[in-house]
Amino acid sequence: MGETNFLQSQAWADFHRQLKQEVIEKRVKNYHYVAIVEKGQLAKRLYCPLGPVVKDKKALREALDDLRAEAKKRKLDFVRIEPTLDNLTADDLKKLGLIKSNRDVQPPHSIVNDVSVADDKIEAELSQTARRYARKCTKAGITYSVSYEPTDIRYFIELIHEVADRTGMHPHDDLYFQQIAAFMFPQKTAGLLFAELEGQKIAAIIFYTNGQTMMYTHAANSTEYRKLSPATGLGLYALKFAHSQGCKVFDWCGVAPEQDDGNPRWKSWAGFTRFKLSFGGQRVDRLGTWELPVRHMRYRLYRLLLKLAHK
Repeated sequence: MGETNFLQSQAWADFHRQLKQEVIEKRVKNYHYVAIVEKGQLAKRLYCPLGPVVKDKKALREALDDLRAEAKKRKLDFVRIEPTLDNLTADDLKKLGLIKSNRDVQPPHSIVNDVSVADDKIEAELSQTARRYARKCTKAGITYSVSYEPTDIRYFIELIHEVADRTGMHPHDDLYFQQIAAFMFPQKTAGLLFAELEGQKIAAIIFYTNGQTMMYTHAANSTEYRKLSPATGLGLYALKFAHSQGCKVFDWCGVAPEQDDGNPRWKSWAGFTRFKLSFGGQRVDRLGTWELPVRHMRYRLYRLLLKLAHK
């Protein structure tokens, strides 16, 4: 029924409960969802990341009615969803009373690799440049490993701070990564992949997995060793590791769209979009984040305040 993904899994629901957030789950014949109550400065909402997961358009309407009722019961201002149903259009969503969000929360465009195939076929999908970089890593003596040890998150945090200093990007705060490690690593619903050289960790990936899909969620690499391209070798290792764990799909979790839509956000995504595309895979394009007003006056005020803040 529809597309399965980690952000609609029991593990993701349980993680947010550990963060002391209210989570609503519903599983019925034609749809299911995990939705999180979020209370921002300007509004209160019910957010359904990459969901709801529905059988068809009729089920989407049913799920929306359910989500609206849950939001109304809690006096929330609107419902935020990210539908993944195939053959859905923006007009379909507008007819259901949905309004395009001011921003997309989860990236609407991604690359997914089929990792159900053998390792040699996974490697054959890489571009010539990526294969050359991966061989370069092997010749340099770089090795790879997986860790579910929560305290190992300190290595990732050190590396992501290096990336932030180098690029000016703004990662999640350290506590968020520590919470992921503390709760999800022991359950093996998330973990770390490392590239190492001479005992030093020089690149890292945090992944999530529901057993069918593995998601590349956060990544970082050392400034000192960038010339060796350890991220490429580690990316190939990640695909093969996903295969070894029985996953069918590896989701790179966010790239710029194939066609420039004028959004300045994508210019800063050009580099890692080329990187992710170098591993082969297929583009996935979704409709992004949409909102269903519940308390209409408060929702209109929220949109107005966002517009003024943007100006």
